[in-house]
Amino acid sequence: MPKNKKPRKKYNPMRILQNKNLPNVVDMFRLFDPIYGVFEQLETGEIESINGKPVFLDYEGIYSEISEAMYGWCDCWKRICNSQGIAFDSEPLRKMAAKLQYGTPLELDDLYQGRSVIDFTKQVFMSTPAHILREHAITEQISIELGKHRLIEEAA
Repeated sequence: MPKNKKPRKKYNPMRILQNKNLPNVVDMFRLFDPIYGVFEQLETGEIESINGKPVFLDYEGIYSEISEAMYGWCDCWKRICNSQGIAFDSEPLRKMAAKLQYGTPLELDDLYQGRSVIDFTKQVFMSTPAHILREHAITEQISIELGKHRLIEEAA
């Protein structure tokens, strides 16, 4: 081998295991852009509504009720954080969702606390391996479908 070329690195399976396959910035933007859009709308004091319920346009182009989406967000991130051993307090976001659900006016403090919860979930998202996030997203989708058919209450 010529002296001016570096030798190839020896195969090391531990080096491959250290690559956690973390989500990228595009994934993060796609997931968090709709919810940050909701916070921006709420901060201006105006929000879209259908039949008197506040809604937002999700990344698939479908209108969804904000309070239900926030409750689902809290449940999903609680599940992810519990599996990763991370302390997670979703109470500010749940409080905000309840106020939206019952038509109670929001205060700026509610928005700031809710945004801090979203910022925390974004940090967890960027540090959690993609396969773990995918597993929990599928579990949450199953839970939502069971909830739609009221199978969770019947099983309990």
